[in-house]
Amino acid sequence: MTAIRTPLCTVCRTAELHGTRATFTVCQPCVDWIDDHLAQIAALWPQLPDFLERGRGHSGPRVTGNTKTSGGIPPAEAVLDLIGPGGIPDRLSGWDVWIRGERGLAAAPATGGADHRFGTALRGLRNHLGWATANLDLENFAKDLRQMAGAMRAATGDRDEPAVTELGTTCSRLALDDTECGGTLLYDRAARTITCHSCGHHLDPAAHIRLATA
Repeated sequence: MTAIRTPLCTVCRTAELHGTRATFTVCQPCVDWIDDHLAQIAALWPQLPDFLERGRGHSGPRVTGNTKTSGGIPPAEAVLDLIGPGGIPDRLSGWDVWIRGERGLAAAPATGGADHRFGTALRGLRNHLGWATANLDLENFAKDLRQMAGAMRAATGDRDEPAVTELGTTCSRLALDDTECGGTLLYDRAARTITCHSCGHHLDPAAHIRLATA
């Protein structure tokens, strides 16, 4: 007789889904993590235009470069990549279209300016997140959210996640080829969770202490 396997969270791939959570595909800590990263992206987006000129940001006044001797300051390529075609609005829109399509709803990429596409996609993701975390494998979505938020923090000079510190151990999660991930483990003091920066695997601190002690 084959044993029935307890379903695992599709984001961290380790948390078992028991009881009322057994009908979901994402554990509650990972739902909170997704919510937090959507909030980070929403807060960072309005800051990006301030960093379109190298050296401007919040560190000093705009340099216009109107004289022939000064020359114009070229735009920061990293910021252009985030706000231009294929950037944050389009990536969010792609996920919104995917979730809507999986739900059986009419879906088309958001149109209009970057701000409008960004707002439309973000609202769509938030509106359908509850359904998605109950029905879909969101591992790749979570990985893309992490990459987007990290790229936006780097472009704005805000490279550290709030209240997050690195631990002195690495992720031991096994990949498909049975090799350890080896990614950096990060401790979020606010959420009281430990997450791998590479694969998204998370542990509660008590479990991590038990493993480290063993």
